[in-house]
Amino acid sequence: MPAVEHGPARKQPAALIWVFVPAVVMSLGWGLRGYIGGGPYGAMIPGLLMSLMLCQYLQVGRTTASLVVSFAAIGIGFGGNMTYGQTLGLIRVEESFLWGLTGTTIKGAVWGFLGGSMLGLGFVVSRLPSRHLAGLLGCLLCGITIGIALINAPKLIYFSNPIDKPRDESWAGLLVGAFALLTYLRVFQPQQFRVPAIFAFYGTVSGGLGFGLGSLFLAWQSQVSEVWRWLPFWKFMEFSFGLLLGGGLGLAAHRLRNHLCESNSSLNANRAEQSPVSGVTEMVAGAGVVLLVFFFWPRLTILVYSVLGPPTRDSVAMTATDVMMDFTGMGCVMLLLSRRWPTVAWQLAVSVTIVAAMIDWLRDLLPRGEINMPEPYRILLLLATAAGSVMFVAMWLHKRNSRLEHLFLFASCTLMGIGYMMGLGRVEIWWPVRESMDAAGGQWQYLWQQFRSEIVVHSIFTTLFILSLSGSLLGRQAEHD
Repeated sequence: MPAVEHGPARKQPAALIWVFVPAVVMSLGWGLRGYIGGGPYGAMIPGLLMSLMLCQYLQVGRTTASLVVSFAAIGIGFGGNMTYGQTLGLIRVEESFLWGLTGTTIKGAVWGFLGGSMLGLGFVVSRLPSRHLAGLLGCLLCGITIGIALINAPKLIYFSNPIDKPRDESWAGLLVGAFALLTYLRVFQPQQFRVPAIFAFYGTVSGGLGFGLGSLFLAWQSQVSEVWRWLPFWKFMEFSFGLLLGGGLGLAAHRLRNHLCESNSSLNANRAEQSPVSGVTEMVAGAGVVLLVFFFWPRLTILVYSVLGPPTRDSVAMTATDVMMDFTGMGCVMLLLSRRWPTVAWQLAVSVTIVAAMIDWLRDLLPRGEINMPEPYRILLLLATAAGSVMFVAMWLHKRNSRLEHLFLFASCTLMGIGYMMGLGRVEIWWPVRESMDAAGGQWQYLWQQFRSEIVVHSIFTTLFILSLSGSLLGRQAEHD
């Protein structure tokens, strides 16, 4: 199915909406990423939500949208491999402020560069021959390996603490990998280069500004009065990063909207499209995707390392193995499968993201909230979450006239629900110590003193959530118009 078609003009949302709504949605997703999910799987949250909203506004068909959303979720997830905790720590110290600010700006730009490239690639990937898709993903992995081996591993340019528990950085690898991907596309498929390149440019600028300016909240925290230092400055940084990056990618989509919007005839054909396989087969395939990512791939990784033995840690062979067996390699393999089967693409983007968030919630329940849930209940809750997501996506795929807004509502409500569960999963809320409440002056005073930072965070979450749902309704109205 062509990713780009031209047809009669239709009423579309105003230019400001194209920037504001993706900005709000990605701000929500980025805030959730730092709250209910860390690492690359957590970074899939903003990629999933923002790309779903863009596809709704661009009115792309379901098959095209499956590629856009899966490539965006995995592509922005790649950036989650970058470490930046110690870089933000440099921001807090006057002597290292400028170096830390340089680091956050570069890492944000790299995140937007690679994420924007992958988002744009999703719009054109259906036009690429399979060999070229494999070639450019191979170049991506090779570039990541080279950048890590030549720059990050020897710490030639290092934005973490080299003395106190130094972290392994990967920003240069992701930067070189993104350049390699776009270079391959420019050389071998130049007619498909423009869309990924424009998304990459806007992602680079907005990502650098988002993380750079957002990190200033951490510097500000040490300057404000002690009375206000309880405010969640770290979350302010995350919300700001997502807001600017999402706005930049939305602006890129607005610029390319005439190239990306499909014609009315194509849209109607996609609305009438129904999965050619049974709903049961869709569910089995979805379960297979979740099992492959969370069960079989980790065991394959253990097997590979046991066979290869313990090579020198700084060797190129070890770096290449790490890249291939990490989220980057797994993500590229899953994207190759997504190109062949839309079911894999949708389950990868939606169900894998939701299951990963639930795994993180269960993992944090005891150390963060001091709630010890018995292991059988943990397994049951995880299985129920996975089954519910897989079944919903499968039924949505099998249903005639399914709409992207339904999938957006399901994903956003589920992830936001996990966010609320994270906030409420604290033993002090449900079983407070009587002496502590009396000392604070009552139950409500105690809760405010203990959780005022969390209350502010959840107030922002709820506001962004309501705005995101409103944005989805605006997209639906434009579609009907």
